Amino acid sequence: MKRATLLSLLLAALTPSLHSQSSAHNTPAVVFTTEGLWNTTSGVANWVNLLNVDYEFALWRGGHLSLDLLAIANLRAEQGKSGVADHLHLFSAIEDTPSTLALMAFGVGQELMEGRLMVWGGVRNLAKDYFTTPWNSVFTSAMNGLFPTIANNFVVADPPAAAFALHTEWRPLEGLDIKASLYDGVASDKWGEIFRLNIRRDGVFAIGEVSYHGEEGSYVGGYHLGGTFGFAPLSGTLERGSHHKSRRASMWALVEQPIYIWEGGSELRLVAQGGWAPASDCDLYGEVGFVCSNLFLAADYAGCQLSRCLCTMGGETHLELTYSLPWHLGTIQPALHRVWTTHNSTTLAMVKVIIEI
Repeated sequence: MKRATLLSLLLAALTPSLHSQSSAHNTPAVVFTTEGLWNTTSGVANWVNLLNVDYEFALWRGGHLSLDLLAIANLRAEQGKSGVADHLHLFSAIEDTPSTLALMAFGVGQELMEGRLMVWGGVRNLAKDYFTTPWNSVFTSAMNGLFPTIANNFVVADPPAAAFALHTEWRPLEGLDIKASLYDGVASDKWGEIFRLNIRRDGVFAIGEVSYHGEEGSYVGGYHLGGTFGFAPLSGTLERGSHHKSRRASMWALVEQPIYIWEGGSELRLVAQGGWAPASDCDLYGEVGFVCSNLFLAADYAGCQLSRCLCTMGGETHLELTYSLPWHLGTIQPALHRVWTTHNSTTLAMVKVIIEI
């Protein structure tokens, strides 16, 4: 199974969105993530490092240029070894193919209608705009990024891969956001392929989302409903050297609902999500979890999550317990994962450290 969105855990604070496009970064936003993983069932361990540099600067009134670079160091992969578990065990969101320098975004955006509409064109990846909601991103599992009901279909722009895209965002009302993106049907992490736009050969991949966000501190949370449609080669088809295109669609929903808000600022939220992709390698995916913020310290998070996916390779049930501790340079986050698949079960411990510069 293709690893899900790498940046879902660290781009939430950096992702360009319609309401923040008017102020481009004066200096590059640099995030370094290091993660130690230990499969306590098999004894296999791994060390993964990720460096992300995201830079935006103004070109003209309402216009900006985006540049986003990513580098990945994966100790076991560089030694020619597989990850800490088999391909169904989606423990880590960043344990992926090593990349010296991958281009995540490079293009130009323009605001219109007094900042309520944004149009962007160039090389882009899905983590810039989708599946990076703040509370869902607390969890470390890769399935909290790009849902497996989407990632298992096409070679989509899932980091470290990106593709040529046209992206739009519209905010007709305060709190209501509508996003739509059209991508080249085959993404890549190679500089020689990433700028291509060959719809006749690669097909297209389209994704869209409608979301509503309540005010901070209210009992109105975040609600997302989205869908995808692709007419492009499937992942397995490309691996066999063919560009035969197939049609597949999917839909998903994600809810971050406040359950209780304490006077001191602590908050308990329900995080629930689900995806459906008929006639897919992964037909159904669902997750429910709880996150509490400001539990022991200001800006800390404690979370518990249970997810289930049904794939042609078998089913998988995943339990995660995690705690994110803030410090002056970023966060320190231990997590414990337990995964049950059709044939076995696995336990994994990890520690993630994020440094923001």
